[in-house]
Amino acid sequence: LFRPQNVILRNESGVSLVVKSEPLNVRSFSAAALSSRRKFQFGRFEIEMQATRVPGLVTGFFLHRDSPRQEIDIEIVGNRSDHLLANVFYNPGQDGSKFDYGYRGAPTFIPLGFDASDATHTYAIEWDPWEIRWLVDNRLVHSRGNWDPTPIPNLPMMLHVNTWPTRSRELAGRLNQRALPAASAIRSISIDACLADTERPVDESMNSIMA
Repeated sequence: LFRPQNVILRNESGVSLVVKSEPLNVRSFSAAALSSRRKFQFGRFEIEMQATRVPGLVTGFFLHRDSPRQEIDIEIVGNRSDHLLANVFYNPGQDGSKFDYGYRGAPTFIPLGFDASDATHTYAIEWDPWEIRWLVDNRLVHSRGNWDPTPIPNLPMMLHVNTWPTRSRELAGRLNQRALPAASAIRSISIDACLADTERPVDESMNSIMA
């Protein structure tokens, strides 16, 4: 379960997103997430963060919507924290279309040249109608054009960052419960993008757009 109590304000700056092992009736673990209040359609989305290296945990920074499901991902998985996992999901239709399965998904692991759990680094998604670009410390590490191999998501999406345990050993390895509690550290989030349903751009920080 994602719980507000697991988002911990750090004394120096930013927040920690904590994953705990605790009995919660329907779940055995609690996790943490931040989500934007607003939806965006194209722009640059950047985070300064230090991921976790615990196998079985995922640290994600991503844009997402449902009906139809579309998504652009940055993920750091606990058993391969020296890689960035870039992914895109695309479903066709207009707002409200009930296409919420992973119609087009194309995950790619990209070597970072460092361990994302050792220090804070900057990760960014640049999304426009023709291309998606993934950047690490202002260096382009991956890009995709339209239908290469997926269509570019074209509908407004919300921005999320989270740390959570996955059941998929194939994705992040077997969960190391002995290493819990564990946390990722988020220093800052910045957005330079257009708000949905308007031509007005927004250039804001984590305090004003994340809840």
